Amino acid sequence: MRNITVKGFTLIELIVVIAIIGVLAAMIVPSIVNYTTDAKLSTANSNAKLAYTNSATFATKCSMAGYNMDEDSSIQTPQSLKNTDIGSFEIPEVTSTPTDEILLQVLKITMGHSTDDSGYVEVRVSDEGMPVKASWAKRPGDNYVGNYPTLSTAKGTPWCITNE
Repeated sequence: MRNITVKGFTLIELIVVIAIIGVLAAMIVPSIVNYTTDAKLSTANSNAKLAYTNSATFATKCSMAGYNMDEDSSIQTPQSLKNTDIGSFEIPEVTSTPTDEILLQVLKITMGHSTDDSGYVEVRVSDEGMPVKASWAKRPGDNYVGNYPTLSTAKGTPWCITNE
């Protein structure tokens, strides 16, 4: 008689290994999804803060020139930050009370780039001439809308202007 040695895994061993991998995947996947959500909200909030800061800087420049921004300078609906004139990085000179178009142009210069991934922005300006709220999202209907100074903490947060 010959002594035959069989090499390999039995079917039971393979099933046990697959079951262990399935249990580990079931525990890991939900935590990875939460990290993705947190990262998208953090990015949106950071960009909203950047829009707020850039708006405040421009409002200060306007005030120093003697032309205060007012509520009419607010960007009332989500506007694209796509900058088709990417070669121009000079903020326009303040020669009159700025409008929402001028504020949007300043934000395109300071935050935008030539692709559609620049995002969309809203900024509310008070009658005193300073921004009071800013929102940013990658797309107008995006579930991840960042707000500043009150940060978004959940998916589906509304834009600042419509969040009265």
